[in-house]
Amino acid sequence: MAAIIEEQNMSKATPLQNVKKLYGSKQALVEKVAGLLPADEGESKEDFLARLRTVANAKLLRLVAIGEKVAELGGKTGLVDKIAELKNQPKDGDFKAKLAKLSVPRLLDTYQSLNRRAGKNKK
Repeated sequence: MAAIIEEQNMSKATPLQNVKKLYGSKQALVEKVAGLLPADEGESKEDFLARLRTVANAKLLRLVAIGEKVAELGGKTGLVDKIAELKNQPKDGDFKAKLAKLSVPRLLDTYQSLNRRAGKNKK
C-alpha cells in the first residue's frame, strides 16, 4: 500500500532533472545538439553554441530527439531525398534545392506526415 501511495505522489521530472540525469550538464547537452544539427548559414560555430546555451532545456531535449531521428534517416540530404521520393519528384533538382533550405525539424515533420499519408493509401 505504501508503494502505491508513493507512486501517486511522484511527479513528472522537470526538464532540468532530465538534462542532469541524461547528460550530466546543460553544456554537454548543448554539445550534443551542436553535433547533431547544423548551424544557420553564415553563423560561426561559436555563435551557434552561444545561441544554444540560452535555449530552454525542454527545447534542447526535443532538438536532440529530432537530430537523432534525422541521423537515423540519413541526415538532412537523405531526408530531402526521401521526401522527394514520397512526393514522386525524385529527379526534380529545383524541388530538392527548395527542400534543402528548410530547417531540419520542418523537414522531419514533412517526412513523417508524408510517410503516414503513404501508409494510409496502401491500405
